[in-house]
Order: sequence, then C-alpha cells, then structure tokens
Amino acid sequence: MIFSSYPFLLMFLPVMLLVFAACRRLGRPKWAVSALLLGSAAFYLAWSWRDGAVLLGSILFNYAVGQRQAAQPSKGWLSLAVIGNLAVLVYFKYAAFFLAFLPDTRAWQFVLPLGISFFTFQQIAWQVDLYQRRITADSGLARYALFVSFFPQLIAGPIVHARTIIPKLTRAWLARPLPWTLGVSLLCVGLAKKVLLADSLAPGVDALFNAAAGGQALDALQVLSAAFGYGLQLYFDFSGYADMAIGLGLLFGLRLPTNFRAPYRSVSVVEFWRRWHITLSHFLRDYLYTPLGGNKVAPLRRSFNLTVTMLLGGLWHGAGWQFVVWGGLHGLMLAVVHAWRRAGWMRIPAWLAWSLTLCAVMLAWVPFRAASLDVALAMYGGLLTLPSAFSFPTLDLLLTELARQQVVHCLIWVIPPLLLIATIGRNSLQWCMRLGDRARGAVSGVLMLMVLKALAERPDRAFLYFNF
Repeated sequence: MIFSSYPFLLMFLPVMLLVFAACRRLGRPKWAVSALLLGSAAFYLAWSWRDGAVLLGSILFNYAVGQRQAAQPSKGWLSLAVIGNLAVLVYFKYAAFFLAFLPDTRAWQFVLPLGISFFTFQQIAWQVDLYQRRITADSGLARYALFVSFFPQLIAGPIVHARTIIPKLTRAWLARPLPWTLGVSLLCVGLAKKVLLADSLAPGVDALFNAAAGGQALDALQVLSAAFGYGLQLYFDFSGYADMAIGLGLLFGLRLPTNFRAPYRSVSVVEFWRRWHITLSHFLRDYLYTPLGGNKVAPLRRSFNLTVTMLLGGLWHGAGWQFVVWGGLHGLMLAVVHAWRRAGWMRIPAWLAWSLTLCAVMLAWVPFRAASLDVALAMYGGLLTLPSAFSFPTLDLLLTELARQQVVHCLIWVIPPLLLIATIGRNSLQWCMRLGDRARGAVSGVLMLMVLKALAERPDRAFLYFNF
C-alpha cells in the first residue's frame, strides 16, 4: 500500500481521518496517539510482518536504552545505542557488500526492511539528543513509538527529531485548528508530481539504463537524456513523497520538516545540498561532519571531512560501489567549491554557475541509478560518442507517446519543460500557502481527478526512495 494507490486514498486514509476526528472531538490525546500508532502499524505490516518485527525490535531496544540513558547518562549507553542501531542497519543492508570476498554470500542476503535507514537515523538522533539533554525520555512508550513509526514519514522520510514531534502530542495538539485545506493541497500536489510526472518519465529512463546494463553502447544524447531524465524523475518522485508526507502530517495536526526547496535552482553544489533532501543534509552535518571538526579545522582537513561525510552519505543510500562513487563525486565537488571561494578567484556569472552546477549534479546521478559501477563508467564513456540522426524522435512520435502516457522514446522533448517546472517554481508548501482556500480547492480537485484517472490506466509504481 503506497500513498499513490486506491487502497490508501479511498480506504485507509479516510478511515484514519474519521478515527482521528473522533479522538479530537472527545479531546483524548492518548486515544489519538493509540489510534495513529495502530494505523501506522497496520500501514507498515501491510508490506511485510517480518519488516514489522524488525521495526518493533528497533523501537523496544532504543526505548529501553534511552530510559537507562535518561536515568544515568553516559557515553557507554550512547555508544551501545549507536552501535546497536548501526549493527542492525549493516546486517540487513551491507552484509553482502562487505563480505563480497566470500565465495557464497547468499546466506547474508536479506530483503531490506522498508524505511530502515530512516527510522534508524531518527532513533540515533534521539539517543544523541538524550545524551546532550535536548530532550527527556519521559514521553512514554506509545508516544515514542508513534514518533518513530508515524506512517506519513515512516518509509521515506523526511527525517524528523523527537524534540519536534513528541512534545506536541498533548491535549493542545487536539485543540488546535487543523490546516486541512493546506494539507489536502500538498497531498494532491505531491500525488501529481509522483503519478503524472515521475511515473511518466520512468519508462523512458528505465529503457535507457536497462539498455546500458544489457551492454548496449549509448551515445552522448542518450546518456544526457538518461542522466537528466533520472534526475527529474527522482526529484518529482521524492519531493512528491515529501509533499504528501507533509500534507498528511498537517491533516493529523503535526508539522513535518520541509525536505526540498527547488534544488535544481542552485548555483553551487553547496547550495544544492541546502535545498536537496534537507533533513538528511542536516543529519550528516550535525551528527557526522561537525563531530569530525566541521569548519573549525584547517582547509585540507575540512576538505577531508566533507569527502568522508559525503562518501558515507552515498553509502547510506545503498550497498554498492556506485553509491560510494556518487558520494565521492559530491564530496569532491563540495571541496572544490569551498577551495574556490577561499582562494577568492573570479566570481562566475550566475547563469554560468547554475548551468555548471546543474550539469554536474545531473551527470552525477548516473552511478546513483546505474546497475553497477561498470555500467556507469560505460555510460560516461558514451559522452564521447556523437549522436546519430536516429536519436532525435519526431514530433508525431512525441504526441503518440504522450497520448499513451509513455515517454520511452522522446525524453529529449520532455526534459526541457519539466526542467523548467523544477527550476522556476517555489517549494510546494510556499506555493500552496500563497493560494486562497477556493483556489487551493479548485487546484486540488483537478489534480486529484487527473491522478485517479492515471492510476486507473496504469499500475502503481513504488517510490524510488523505498529502495534506500
């Protein structure tokens, strides 16, 4: 069950909203917490009871250690919590990768529990906040479990902090007016990004990357189409999920953090990481980069810290050398930008800085999406191959493909307008807030009808970040 599906939109969500409305009317925060916790459990168990067992075990372990940390704070309890969380993550996600030298790694290969990277990071942050006395552990198991498993953000973020969620679960939480029109609007905008844009790009992007994985040599235009197409698909897919998560959170009276701010408008890679997957960027900065020394070290050490942080950030996304390379590319680009600024060299015009940043970020998506590092390197080699005349589809083919809601053979036509949408717009929350209630209602209604029609004509596609 995913957000962009009939079971969620027409069954699960209406039931949860009705139950929550009843709890609000009765003014019972404990009932509301229990209802949302049970609903979140049902939502997650619909995927796999085995995944639910991992999540439950993680919650109980962290809560027990957190209670000890609150009673007797020590680095020992913090170390136990961090090592325990990372051990589970490494076991499920990286065992086969790190033990690849063994002749048979099948015994170490497990189905990755959904959202394990996200709920693991959230609980590590909670443990650190406990140790630093930024939050207390007297919230109770139910409220803590809801913070970890709240279904709008459980599987793919944004990464939230307990100090921003748990203190809100009081009687005042149920007494505050719900910004339901804003929540519904964000839900509809996110659905449109996911279903109408990202899912329409997917067949074309998959066709190009699958061709490369099958050994077909791609020319420069095809590689650029694959890179830019995937960059846009990932943006609309993941930012669409974030919009839906924030919108759903508002419907239940909880404000989740913004995760995207038009990242493809960035004029440097530094700015890109202030706009892309913001909650992960903040986590890496606060819990990895800063403890390594952050900006308070010599320039060479700072570059090393940046590179290490981004390498681990790349590895967080998946167990494969292609993710390490992707993280390393971003670490290198960040180091170069900081070195350029320190040297005080010529300032690049904004339009050129934007163009260079966009091309660098899009081309760096190639190893992130490629099936392996060898495939990524082969695709980069294709940038040196001039395109043939057959690489340019006709306008008739474009119209035919769009009528079928497929863009397999005409990415080159579709990328420019979608890139324009991704770069000139505000973030979705700001855009929705600028509209009045009537305008939001009209836009939401149209988008929802288009989404429901599209869902009836093609199968659901899971969110890309479910893989991470």
